[in-house]
Amino acid sequence: SSASNPGYTGERHPELFKERPAKGNKPGQLSRAQLDEFYTRGFTLVRDFFAKEELDAVKADITVKVSELADKLYNAGKIKDKHEGLGFYHRLCAIERDFPGANIVLHKLSTLPPSFRAIAAHERMLNLLEDIVGPNISFNPVWNLRTKTPNNAASTVPWHQDSGYFDVESYNTLIVTAWVPLLDTNEQNGTLQMVPGCHRDGYIAKHTCCAGPTWYIDLDEDIIEKEFGVDMAKDPVTLDVPYGSFLLFNNFTPHRSLNNRSDVVRWSIDFRWQRTGTPAGLFGLKPTCEVRRDGEPDFRPDWDSFDSVDRNRAQLESMARDESAADEFSAVISGPWMKKWEIVNHNKHTDAFERTRKAGSLGCCMGD
Repeated sequence: SSASNPGYTGERHPELFKERPAKGNKPGQLSRAQLDEFYTRGFTLVRDFFAKEELDAVKADITVKVSELADKLYNAGKIKDKHEGLGFYHRLCAIERDFPGANIVLHKLSTLPPSFRAIAAHERMLNLLEDIVGPNISFNPVWNLRTKTPNNAASTVPWHQDSGYFDVESYNTLIVTAWVPLLDTNEQNGTLQMVPGCHRDGYIAKHTCCAGPTWYIDLDEDIIEKEFGVDMAKDPVTLDVPYGSFLLFNNFTPHRSLNNRSDVVRWSIDFRWQRTGTPAGLFGLKPTCEVRRDGEPDFRPDWDSFDSVDRNRAQLESMARDESAADEFSAVISGPWMKKWEIVNHNKHTDAFERTRKAGSLGCCMGD
């Protein structure tokens, strides 16, 4: 029913995939074949885009965040060993074993480290985006550090469309995602699967909430088949993404991430951009950040203002009556997407939401 699924509007925006800016000729821009794939399939793999030092800087910033988390947990008596001798791909696994939910605490990172800002306003990336959203580009407030530890049901993400997490006012907005892994990703360690072609009507199907032990919405395979006319036994594509490459996709393409069956953390970050002046989709909690302005080559983003609004803090403030949610070590995430879809599976995340649903707007954390 629409009462239990207010996110299901039935509106369609096929024009988003028919009206394309002119193809440019700047460093970093996609080939005509890649652009065509993005528009017809809903995604494309962009190979060998990042220089080694760009991603080394990202890994260094994450290493600092893992150390800060270990120090906090140790000082609070939550863990007895900070596992300082372990490297980038193993340390969080050990911390997670000692304190289940540590990866979710880190996932709630709220401010963009310097290397993340560099990618969000990366000149070649913005050149690439110009061919899709035009010359005036803003960074979407929903970005995420993915801390996909091995065999962790809480980080295995079911089928969904990203706009299933956004407010309905943004359903006519094209939001472009770059999913950037920090290792070679494959079926073994939890890469992404996409269902090609389902985006072209600009339509958000009916999701439910929340999958398994997670805060993630779920798009049933039967609904995907019925609504988009695909064969879920044959049509989904598993995408191996080499280190230095990334997946580019839109907010209407159904996708999921697989279970990490390796023995290392499958680190990734997702960044999102859109045309300046279009709705951000984050329920009024946080605006976009302008990153490129046409005709102003020296334009610089105001990252400090952007980071001054902490979407997770907005969530915590609205959940202040719930002591577990106010705890800085809480592994509970709730958000306004839970108001959009029927809750068919209850867990600690939906329970926290139900306890506080009259407390106002909540924060946002979508999944891949």
